[in-house]
Amino acid sequence: TNLYLKENAETLDNYTIVTAKYQTSGKGRLTRVWESNDNENILMSLLLKEFKNCNNLSLLSLVVGYSTCKFLKKYLTDVKIKWPNDILVNSKKICGILLEGRINNQKQTLIIGIGININQIKFHDEIDNITTSLKKETNRDYDVGLLIEEFAEILINDIELYLTDSNNSYIDYIRNNLYGINETVSYTLDNNTYEGKIVDICDDGRLMIKKGDEILFFNSGEIKIKR
Repeated sequence: TNLYLKENAETLDNYTIVTAKYQTSGKGRLTRVWESNDNENILMSLLLKEFKNCNNLSLLSLVVGYSTCKFLKKYLTDVKIKWPNDILVNSKKICGILLEGRINNQKQTLIIGIGININQIKFHDEIDNITTSLKKETNRDYDVGLLIEEFAEILINDIELYLTDSNNSYIDYIRNNLYGINETVSYTLDNNTYEGKIVDICDDGRLMIKKGDEILFFNSGEIKIKR
């Protein structure tokens, strides 16, 4: 779905959403594979073509995580945002998000790819014990089409509000639902592993980690928080 939007961005409208019933080349951040069975999960991408009055597009990654967390909290408890935008339930991954920006003919576009596990209950052996879904957590089936409509409305409304309003109240929501906050976590930086305490998120989206007596600030993509 991300690739389709990349190839057709010039002819498609702003806020075009493309969905798939299954995938053959799903991917996440850092070239990781996103696994999905046929007709069981939300697999969608959203095209953004207009960025009026938006000063920091990198914060959109957090906005998407915020929207997804809100959506899932309608059905689940213990939903957490693992900075910058993975969504965990009971410390297991339920959602992956990938933002891809590009400039073509002097025009900037942003494509937001989202995969949310809905009815799939069995995953590859290597990840089965660290991955979950709505059905695994609630033991019931869901209408994926209806959930896509519900989620898309939440997502587009939140993005539109962010792009047109400087209000960053979503940062407080993320703080209150942040995985590992006030806890010591392991994280990787430049292929090395360190330990530090997640202290806060800055209003500009950077993550604050206390390592020894030092407070460090990280932008999205610079480090990976381990579970």
